Amino acid sequence: MKEPGAGELDRRVKVRIRNDRESRADAGLESEFTVVADRWAKITALGTAIYTGAKQTGDDFTHRVIFRRLKGLDTRHEIVCSDGQVFRVRRATPLGGGRVYTVVDVEELSRADDEDGSYE
Repeated sequence: MKEPGAGELDRRVKVRIRNDRESRADAGLESEFTVVADRWAKITALGTAIYTGAKQTGDDFTHRVIFRRLKGLDTRHEIVCSDGQVFRVRRATPLGGGRVYTVVDVEELSRADDEDGSYE
């Protein structure tokens, strides 16, 4: 996979970490979100062959995201786009083994409709 060219990082995203804790109101869980980074990103929907292959191995990848290097991403992290799309990180690796970009395979979850999940 090649590095993105000029102008390809065209979507503004926030990378946040989700922390679940016991709900005070009932026996369920509440999620708290902490933004760890703002980035310009390139988001690409996966083709059917890649999506089908991911499903066969039990992975739920729907999109691929590329942005400037960010270390330590795991499945607790989510990517929120300025238009409200929310993606859960499934796998993150340095692009081409380099130190400039991170490529992230993600699963689309939903749109951020509440205050805690919003982009702003």
